[in-house]
Amino acid sequence: MKIVKFSKSFSDIIDLKEDFYNKNKDNLKNILKINKNYVKGKKRVVCKTCKKKLLKITFFSHGVNYFLCNKCGHLNGESIESKEFLTNLYVKKKGKNYSKNYLNDYLKRVTKIYTPKVKFLKSIIKKKIKVLDLGCGSGHFVKALELKKIESIGYDPNLDLVKLGNKFLLKNKIFKKGLDDLKEPILFSDHNVLSAIGVLEHLENPLEIIELFNKSNKEYLYISVPLFSFSVFIENSFKNIYPRHLGGPHTHLYSKKSLNFIVKKYKLKILGEWWFGTDFPDLYRSLLLSFKYNDKNFINYFNKIFLRNINKFQKIIDNEKFCSEVHMVITKN
Repeated sequence: MKIVKFSKSFSDIIDLKEDFYNKNKDNLKNILKINKNYVKGKKRVVCKTCKKKLLKITFFSHGVNYFLCNKCGHLNGESIESKEFLTNLYVKKKGKNYSKNYLNDYLKRVTKIYTPKVKFLKSIIKKKIKVLDLGCGSGHFVKALELKKIESIGYDPNLDLVKLGNKFLLKNKIFKKGLDDLKEPILFSDHNVLSAIGVLEHLENPLEIIELFNKSNKEYLYISVPLFSFSVFIENSFKNIYPRHLGGPHTHLYSKKSLNFIVKKYKLKILGEWWFGTDFPDLYRSLLLSFKYNDKNFINYFNKIFLRNINKFQKIIDNEKFCSEVHMVITKN
């Protein structure tokens, strides 16, 4: 029987999100620059997931047109992600920036963000697991697995991130490899779990991972993806606030409908789902950074009421599966 789980406390990770508040102008400037480069690419004609022709622009946000596919419900950005665009974004620049951000709070991120992912995975798969982690970044998930005595290996195309992660790993290790070099390990390694945590949305052809999993000897696929959610509507309403969710590295977003389309197309079976997001934290940040010329009492009153109830607000969105993220454990049917 499929296990469905909802929500996760934002209070546990609020201290890890300070840069979203303190560096709004810099973050906004950077993502607008990325968006500007992105829209220079070849225009997308068909849906990234189901290949149906895209007919009408759904909305415009931070310099990019978006199309909601009326067949599978996938949200598509207007341009095709070229290899050059992805390489510039993830291989050349991402590592150095992430290394600076993650060095001081690496273990805190492992404990508060990635250990719950391991617990969710273990709650679905009761047998012994061995994990191959794609797009592992600095190896936070690999480290969380290590702390739970689960053998894992990780791969990422960015050398800076790999070097950073290996400073913290004792038994599990991560290595620099791009997707083109990973077909053999995906197909034939002795790991029974293939994980792609926050990976599919960053790939030129994310369905290739699904196809490789289907052909492989792996039993389980563990993914997390960003969703077409309430955060998108918030970001579209606050033009001067950094859009954390849509834009820059997230040129397209999944939905409950598009994920079910993929599962059905490739004859897969969902064993577990975990729906949660930071949509109301996004709203809180957008409102807080938009307040001007108000005294501390005004801000304090807002903080007291909103922060006290933020998890309750978010739970409503999570239960509707209209949240910004979902985790899924999938097997072959």
